[in-house]
Amino acid sequence: RMERQLILEREQPPALWVVLGEAVLHQEVGGHEVMRNQLTHLLGFANRPWVQIQVLPFSAGAHTGMQGSFNLLRFDKDPDLIYEEGYAQGYMTANPSVIRERSVGYARLQAEALSPERSAALIARVMEERYGKQPEPGGRAVA
Repeated sequence: RMERQLILEREQPPALWVVLGEAVLHQEVGGHEVMRNQLTHLLGFANRPWVQIQVLPFSAGAHTGMQGSFNLLRFDKDPDLIYEEGYAQGYMTANPSVIRERSVGYARLQAEALSPERSAALIARVMEERYGKQPEPGGRAVA
């Protein structure tokens, strides 16, 4: 995964637009330090023009993303693709009707999500509130 991220460091990186459910900011995976580093990493993309990160807040209620995550891959010279992960395996298709359906679903998620600026503010707030204080080796909390 770390090697795949290098694509974002290219001279001409691909555009990356992401809508994250607010739950991923709160669901601790790997401990406080890992979560704080993950959220810091997300905030690091805030000023990159080719990256847009939006958070879909809990207040959005039921939404099209509840059917599962997917990746919509658009290419200049090749057909668009959809990649979806299932429990046992992934599924990829270039079927135009599936592409259209998922594209509309993604547009709805973007419309319901916070703006990139408000998303960054929420990520920063959750990071400080949930993961900002790290225990010292002696057990005391430090900022």
